[in-house]
Amino acid sequence: MKLTYWYGEMLDDSNVYSIRTKTKREAIALKKEYGHNRYGPIVKVTVEYANAFELMTACMGEGGLWQEYDATVKPK
Repeated sequence: MKLTYWYGEMLDDSNVYSIRTKTKREAIALKKEYGHNRYGPIVKVTVEYANAFELMTACMGEGGLWQEYDATVKPK
């Protein structure tokens, strides 16, 4: 199974306040509404998982979803 969503990392507070939406358009609108300078670029995140329990475990595990980190870190 695959889950795709749009993510804007919160830069000046906890990651729990980051933007996560179903559409890019919605993410861009929220970034503009909440203050564009408080969020990183809007990026597409895709998470592949076998079942709902595996997805829940990944979300609640230490460090949360590593896919968000991979989507926001620029290669060196």
